[in-house]
Amino acid sequence: MEKQQKIRLVLDTNWYISASINRKSRRTLYELFIDTRLAILYTDRLHSEFLEVIYRPKFKNILKPGQILRFLSLILPRLEYVVIKTPVVLSRDPKDNYLLSLSQDGNAQYLFTGDPDLLIIGKHFETQIVTMAELQIARAIL
Repeated sequence: MEKQQKIRLVLDTNWYISASINRKSRRTLYELFIDTRLAILYTDRLHSEFLEVIYRPKFKNILKPGQILRFLSLILPRLEYVVIKTPVVLSRDPKDNYLLSLSQDGNAQYLFTGDPDLLIIGKHFETQIVTMAELQIARAIL
C-alpha cells in the first residue's frame, strides 16, 4: 500500500503568538499537531521572530518567561525544521520574505497567515497563501 504524502504547511509567526496567549488558538494548534496528515514547517527566523515578539513589553503581564519556554518545548519537537537556501524578494514587507523562502524550500502546499502583505500574493510557486479561516475549511473537507 502506498504511503500518503503529508500536507506541508507553514504557519505565520502571529499564529504562534496567538496560540501562546489564547486558549482557542492553542486548541486549534494542538489539533493541527495531532493531525497525522500534516507536516508543519519552521526555520530559525520564524523561531527568532516569535521570541522577538513574545518578549515585547505588551506581553509581559500576559505570559511569564517560564510559560513561553514551556510553550516552545511543547511545539518545537512537533515541527519540521527547514534550512532556508532560496532568497525571496516578493512581499511588500521585506520582513515577510523569509516565510516565502521557507514555503518554497520546504515544499509547502500552504502558508497560513492573516498578513495582507502576504495574502495579496496569493500563490508562491506551489504554495497557496491563505487565511487561518481557510485552513479550518480545508481541514474539514480533507
